Amino acid sequence: MIHRIIYWFRNDLRLQDNEAFLAATEIAQEVVPVYVFDPRQFEKTKFGFRRAGALRAQFLLESVLDLRNRLREKGGDLLIRVGEPEKVVAALAEEYGAQYIYTSKEIAPDETSVETSLSKNIKVMNVDIKLFWMSTLGGVLDLPFSIAKLPLDFPDFHEQIQAHFKVKQTVPSPEKVNLPQGYEAGLIPSLPMLSIDPMEINVNGKPLDVRLKGGETTALLRLDQFVEEIIKPGNTLNSEEPLVDYGLSSWLSLGCLSPKSIYSALLPYRENTEVQKVITELQQRDFSHWTLLRHGSRLFKPGGIKHEVNKRWLNELAVFEKWTSGETENDQVNTVINKLVSTGNLTAAERTLAADYLANELGVNWTWGAMYYESFLTDYNVSGNWSRWNHIAGVGSI
Repeated sequence: MIHRIIYWFRNDLRLQDNEAFLAATEIAQEVVPVYVFDPRQFEKTKFGFRRAGALRAQFLLESVLDLRNRLREKGGDLLIRVGEPEKVVAALAEEYGAQYIYTSKEIAPDETSVETSLSKNIKVMNVDIKLFWMSTLGGVLDLPFSIAKLPLDFPDFHEQIQAHFKVKQTVPSPEKVNLPQGYEAGLIPSLPMLSIDPMEINVNGKPLDVRLKGGETTALLRLDQFVEEIIKPGNTLNSEEPLVDYGLSSWLSLGCLSPKSIYSALLPYRENTEVQKVITELQQRDFSHWTLLRHGSRLFKPGGIKHEVNKRWLNELAVFEKWTSGETENDQVNTVINKLVSTGNLTAAERTLAADYLANELGVNWTWGAMYYESFLTDYNVSGNWSRWNHIAGVGSI
């Protein structure tokens, strides 16, 4: 049996259906759970807003705190650090004499770069890293085609996977977490410790309407509410994206809920029309992940995954700032942007409305809008957000 494993939590801030963490607790005598707040995620962009703004940061802080509390219920704890994960996690592996680092696999460029750097840093220590894919309903090897042959359009993808569509069962939370002696967990940082002024969560001196609270505990309650309020009575949200419009996507984005947990909770009601919409939405979410894996950095360029190099976009900062300030000539768009800034949440229809106006009415560089959504949406995930903007801008598909 392995003596000690560092478990690095990333976008999997949960205990239920966390295959990687469960495996660590089963194979190692002791596990060192750790979360690292990366200051680079909260830096300001060239436009003045943060990569992850105050609302997203607050939601993350709440989610990490809830994870710590749930670990303590299992006899464990969560070690907290602020710094560059590739350096911090490597130093912890050396400090605790770990033989392995277990963590979830990511596919976005920034995250994979961190994984590569971490691997290099621990190579000289004779420590191995094991990555677990847990972000989708199934793994890339479950697809009926190679990732190089991924269809460009979701309808084509959806049709091809139906005959092969299987979802593995969820795994339980670990019964107990054994920590090393002398474990120093550290404090969960405040917003100022992340260089975020708390006044950033105020608009015109008024507190923001923060409707959602981060963490697996709230996420599971919300999922139960969704089943009781919408699914069992046969109600409908009149939406093609119920997870977004009901808010479950916020917890899904940080891994407070796994996609398999949602699928499992709804499976007994599979004939329900709303459940069918959710399953399709989860499959569409998978498709956006595979799209990022297939096309890489093209997803983030103005030409998009279609490589539309002849399509020109305006880089007009003044026009863009009117959009971000909710001061355009379109009152509906202004209302949506003000809601985004004050709540961190938008319905699927509202996201499309504001994005379509920026890209197709104003002709402004759509990547700027995608960055703005990244800063404010509490349910931001790389592949989903950028795939949506690709689609709206006419340079990709979703």
